Amino acid sequence: MALQLPGERGRPRWLEVLLATVAVLGLCAFGCASPNGTRRLPASVFHGARYEVRGHRAAHHPRGDESAALVERSLRDAGLRFGTDGSVRALWGYMRTSHEVVAASEARPGDVVFFDTRGTDDVPSCADHAGIVETVDGDGRLGFVEAREGQVRHSFVDPSHPTTRRGEQDRILNSFLRPKRVSDPPEARYFAGEMLCGVARVRR
Repeated sequence: MALQLPGERGRPRWLEVLLATVAVLGLCAFGCASPNGTRRLPASVFHGARYEVRGHRAAHHPRGDESAALVERSLRDAGLRFGTDGSVRALWGYMRTSHEVVAASEARPGDVVFFDTRGTDDVPSCADHAGIVETVDGDGRLGFVEAREGQVRHSFVDPSHPTTRRGEQDRILNSFLRPKRVSDPPEARYFAGEMLCGVARVRR
């Protein structure tokens, strides 16, 4: 199944559809981006992808599954047919068993990134948060789109510098994926690079 259009600089078709939807809905519904660089989108954007997890099963799904909803909707819009319980963990299981897991250094636009956001040094149980790679810089920094707290965000992760927030010229290398709390243990993690636990690619 071909998921890539010619001339799109390596981006799969489903990623182009997702980014276009984010841009059009964000601009039409709200005019311009908020000061923190995110756009709040109406719940209808996620309705299709979250349909399977509504009803009596919805209460059993962990917080943060809106990120899985965004990814699953994009994959289904691209023509993939699969079933999960709507959780990020189930999406990770599907991607690693039915498609291909790649090294973070080999990531490219359209790949799905997975994170363990529990924020401690415990053995990661990948995963509870997901996003879609939209850009790959020459130095390996990945730009990815994610859904978090009702917003579609454009964030960054640098696998080569997982504990560094900013680089030269104040350039963001790793986005915060969880807020700092007074009750956090000393080993708590906050940056996307520290929490990255898997990268998966749709098998062509």
